[in-house]
Amino acid sequence: MYNTSKEYKDKILNMKQELNIYIDGKKIDPNHIAGFKQTLELFNNNEFCLGCTPEIDIEFEIDKRDLPENYNEVYIESGLEDEIIPVGKFTIQKPIEDDELKVKIKATDYMKKFEDNKYDGSSLAYPATLLQVLQHICLKIGVELRFYFFS
Repeated sequence: MYNTSKEYKDKILNMKQELNIYIDGKKIDPNHIAGFKQTLELFNNNEFCLGCTPEIDIEFEIDKRDLPENYNEVYIESGLEDEIIPVGKFTIQKPIEDDELKVKIKATDYMKKFEDNKYDGSSLAYPATLLQVLQHICLKIGVELRFYFFS
């Protein structure tokens, strides 16, 4: 563990942190968010695989009046003060707790879509590069492919 100064701890603990939740494009009032939990699962099938990407599950609780009648997707962004960054898009699995005033939602990121073994690459023109195959898979299952370069 890295030891930090008291000044650093005071600064980081006193910064305004933001969490924005959008359900099907509609922003949930931040005052109506009662809880939020994020879980990353990398080895859910007892197999080790190099190059794995963790599947992220989220659970959050909101005021029931903020939940639309029909809902499919959650978009999350978070950050400190004026620097808000995207966390990702998630597919709503189900409300897991529901009462008169609030509802707890469970959602999974789009990595879950890669578990579908029904991909058919027969419409792809061959020979194809690995990048072309990856782009075709993402197009077919409805996942946006982005590249990040770090320096």
